Amino acid sequence: MARGTAPFSSAALRDARRRRRVDGRLLSAAELARRVGTSKSRILAYEKGTSVPEPQRIEQLARVFGIPPRRLCPPASDTANGIRRLRVAAGLTSAEAAEQLGISRNTYRDLELHAKLPARQHGTLPQRLAEVFAVSTRAVHRSLDSHPQTTERREEIARLLAALFLRAHETGRPATVGADEPDLQSLAALLRRSTGITCRLVDHELGRLRDDLRERAAEEATAAYGQHEDDIRRARDRIVTLTERIDRAAVQAAGSWTRFLAEAMTGRQWRLVVRLLNAEPVPDGRLLEFGDLEAWQGLAARGLITRERIPEGGAGGFVLTPTGLARALHEARLYTCLYPRVSAPSRTARVIARRKFLDARRRWTPAAPVHNRPTTGPLS
Repeated sequence: MARGTAPFSSAALRDARRRRRVDGRLLSAAELARRVGTSKSRILAYEKGTSVPEPQRIEQLARVFGIPPRRLCPPASDTANGIRRLRVAAGLTSAEAAEQLGISRNTYRDLELHAKLPARQHGTLPQRLAEVFAVSTRAVHRSLDSHPQTTERREEIARLLAALFLRAHETGRPATVGADEPDLQSLAALLRRSTGITCRLVDHELGRLRDDLRERAAEEATAAYGQHEDDIRRARDRIVTLTERIDRAAVQAAGSWTRFLAEAMTGRQWRLVVRLLNAEPVPDGRLLEFGDLEAWQGLAARGLITRERIPEGGAGGFVLTPTGLARALHEARLYTCLYPRVSAPSRTARVIARRKFLDARRRWTPAAPVHNRPTTGPLS
């Protein structure tokens, strides 16, 4: 196959030229070649599949027929080049995509070939990819999550976690890990985080796993010695639920951590979110007292905060959107592991935030949400 882009569909181009009228008529191969600045033989080669056009040429061809470039690049059967396919459908070269994303070519290469997001990218790169490629954020995550190397990393993370989680079942001593343990160091390398952060994340999950084991033991006692049939039946149902959750703990953590770390806020952004949870909405005039402008803009771009106007001429301020509230409540404990120097939201603030959540969903529409579901399960 000639130099070009593999996802291109020769049949789609052939069908467009034979069925779509341009300026009231069907185009010959020679006329189409003239319009895009190439030769008739090259157009025929595109249609036969013996030559594959570059992204710019795909964009030119699509523009002639008035169709989106992705129409000429239907989804491939394999998912190894998901991000590449999105780029090609947008009519961009890898260099152009890197420039528009504001990252280096090497970083973009790792993203496309290995589905590796840069470790420090403020959690906004999936959203920027969606904007540059003119697709939904869900499509970007689907392309990243389904990449074979992402699957391999996730499976290896789950394997390492399963080995570390065995200590949660040991009684008579605390279930914790040490930073010098080989499995933990391997896990930190896969997550591309420090051993300290990884150690806190694992200890947090070990604590949750111990809570589930303790609750299951209590339910087993009720199922064995309960005096009422209803209590015994409820206990048995709960045992089934807890057993499934315990058995899937490593796989669940591997998936949720991967997504969380890919979209995690910066320390400055998380500090601002905590302040919004713990205090009244931040007035416009005091914006810079509560953090730098870039951090606020990053939160707003991800749909986590919005400016609210108080009726009857009152002062306005910044408040968390429903998406921001959900992220803050579901991920508070994980952020405590990620940024231990940032105070966690107070218990009172979290209770109040939960009460406000349903009302907030009715009053606000999230602006450009980062994703359509919480990254993790209820953690706080």
